[in-house]
Amino acid sequence: MKKRSPKPLCLAKRSPLSFCPGVSHAKSFLDLKCRSFLELTGDMVQLFDPDGRILEVNFAWKESLEYTDEDLAHLNALKMIRPEDQQEAKEVFRVVSKDGKPRRFRATLFAKNGMELAVEGIVGRLPVDKKSFALFSIFHDVTLHRNYEQLKDEFVSTISHELRTPLTVVREGASQIRDELLGPVSTDQKVLLDMILQNSDRLGRIIEKLLDVSSLEAGKIHLHRTRCDLVGIAHSVIRSFKDAAKQKGLEFLTEFAPEKIELYVDQEKITQVLTNLIHNALIFTEQGHIKVHLRIRESFVECKVSDTGKGISKSDLANAFQKFRQFSREIGPGDRGTGLGLPICKKLIELHHGHIKIESAAGKGTTVSFLLPQHTHRDFFKSAISQAMTRCVEERHSLSVIVFNILDFEFLEEKFGAKQVERAVSKMEQIIGASLRRAADITVKNSKVIMVLLPDTAKEKALVVLGRLSQVLEDYLTKEKKTGSVKIHSSVVCFPDEAKSLDEILDKIYT
Repeated sequence: MKKRSPKPLCLAKRSPLSFCPGVSHAKSFLDLKCRSFLELTGDMVQLFDPDGRILEVNFAWKESLEYTDEDLAHLNALKMIRPEDQQEAKEVFRVVSKDGKPRRFRATLFAKNGMELAVEGIVGRLPVDKKSFALFSIFHDVTLHRNYEQLKDEFVSTISHELRTPLTVVREGASQIRDELLGPVSTDQKVLLDMILQNSDRLGRIIEKLLDVSSLEAGKIHLHRTRCDLVGIAHSVIRSFKDAAKQKGLEFLTEFAPEKIELYVDQEKITQVLTNLIHNALIFTEQGHIKVHLRIRESFVECKVSDTGKGISKSDLANAFQKFRQFSREIGPGDRGTGLGLPICKKLIELHHGHIKIESAAGKGTTVSFLLPQHTHRDFFKSAISQAMTRCVEERHSLSVIVFNILDFEFLEEKFGAKQVERAVSKMEQIIGASLRRAADITVKNSKVIMVLLPDTAKEKALVVLGRLSQVLEDYLTKEKKTGSVKIHSSVVCFPDEAKSLDEILDKIYT
């Protein structure tokens, strides 16, 4: 017999008290099991139903957020969360309600006085009786910790910037002496100058990677996604290492299935990931080969970079993604890495909502693999709009979304063929993208909708851009003699003036 899942706790009535009379079973449970714990712990604890309605909180929660018992009847756990974190919170609440497994949770909450508190903790499911359940969250305030982290990142970033100029002067001076522009130098002097130049270059790479890490940890790096061929990116990166591999007598092997794999990714960032991984493989491999493998795996694309190098011991493997960790390090000249490449790769893959892992054994080589999700067009629209909304909320700017919707799409496919229509839509997206004048403006498309995101743009300005882009499309369709066949409906949606949430924007796009 199939086991029935417990149902969410239903509230018959609200109360201005800390605990609502409609949840007497839960109250009894808490009274008997953990009332003392709830009041004594310094962590914030709240009990709520899957819709977010708060049922019970402890003293630390009320003290941290400055709410009173009288406030609780009007509070909703979801609405207390910063808007850009709400979508993730809804998803966490949903999956915990479904399978009952606790999930880690991070968000920024609004206190009664309007202050923001960064919190971290877990969300779990609490059985009330055999037929119903509530949700609970236990979290602690990490605002001060995050502020310290921000100060640390700013310090590292400032120091790194300040080191650039004197390093450039030192390197240029040593280079001029080495090239005998200021007079002849001996063989021994050239050896010493070569060491200076080599280590100056290494220090320069460390500075660049420190800046990358600081920007990533501070959340200052945003993705600029376009539809890219991952196989083409891999071929391009491999070509840049061909000469270095040849000098070491190493062979490059590839396995791509299929030969073209398209994803919405930030091409520059994925190129950086592959460059770091292949560079690491090249450093620590003295003989054999380096292999790059790409394949489609269910709803993900998997990429593997493997080598036949020295490998990493089991004890070191757990720390592979920590900053400044270097394995198989040898004393003497030569590039041995900065210890920042893998942490940067991890951050960039996670920005793409992917996952990265490393497998290795000492003396048997290393394999680093990462998965990138294959989003549906609607999922990608949601992701792109959500990221743009987050930046606009942080900077208190507007976001305008221009939508070009191709009408009678199914008729066009019957008349001209699906492939020809797909090529035409892709061409229109390219034309629109080339006509945009700011780096922050991006285009995304599905089969019959082309969307243009215009951050920091009010609706009045967006309408001007719409007029210009519409003219560009009309010129293209006229040139291709398709003006009468292809009809396009265009519109503009503005956040937060016309749509105050991601779902509202998507509803307007798809209606």
